[in-house]
Amino acid sequence: MEILRVENLTKIYGKGLTKVVALDNVSFSVDEGEFVAIVGASGSGKSTLLHLIGGVDRPTNGKVYINNKDIYSLDDDNLAIFRRRQVGLIYQFYNLIPILNVEENILLPIALDNREISQEKIDELLKLLNLTNRKNHLPSELSGGQQQRTSIGRALITNPAIILADEPTGNLDSKASEEIVSLLKKSNKELNQTIIMITHNLEIAKVADRIIKLEDGKISLGDKDEFIK
Repeated sequence: MEILRVENLTKIYGKGLTKVVALDNVSFSVDEGEFVAIVGASGSGKSTLLHLIGGVDRPTNGKVYINNKDIYSLDDDNLAIFRRRQVGLIYQFYNLIPILNVEENILLPIALDNREISQEKIDELLKLLNLTNRKNHLPSELSGGQQQRTSIGRALITNPAIILADEPTGNLDSKASEEIVSLLKKSNKELNQTIIMITHNLEIAKVADRIIKLEDGKISLGDKDEFIK
């Protein structure tokens, strides 16, 4: 079942001589439970695309549908609520709150939404993240991999429609990177979590079900064995 549809998505910055076409008429769809990697060189439009899918920015033209909802038909306040509930964001530099411990950082989207969640579910997620023994630690007391696992937990806690991961291993060493990719794959398979991951690393991208390559703001098809769409 389709969970994400991107239609003719275009993003233009500036005008005249300063005009930059960051995304140029991009269209694709993602099914529920799919793990999709988006690859491309710096400046290819990867991060712009991810921000538009997540409702962090608005397009110049085009549509984004999540669970058949046109997200850009929402005003800013309702879009922020939709994003908090339906989109899990994982950033390269974690974006954790330094004065909150691991469990509090993970529960932040729930707290902002004035909702409650059972301790059993929290404990299950901490176990999945291998953070049970670190749940009372502050971000400054964690390794880079542990901080990123906390960030992943924060994205998973709301059971979002999709998770968007922006270079989730870009700030980690090779061992921690392997752990994060393994955790994302495990979340995808065991929780049926739909994941869209940006990466410049083709080896990491190969763990995905499908690879989309961007070049100069457009989808570029590679060899069949290299790129599936």
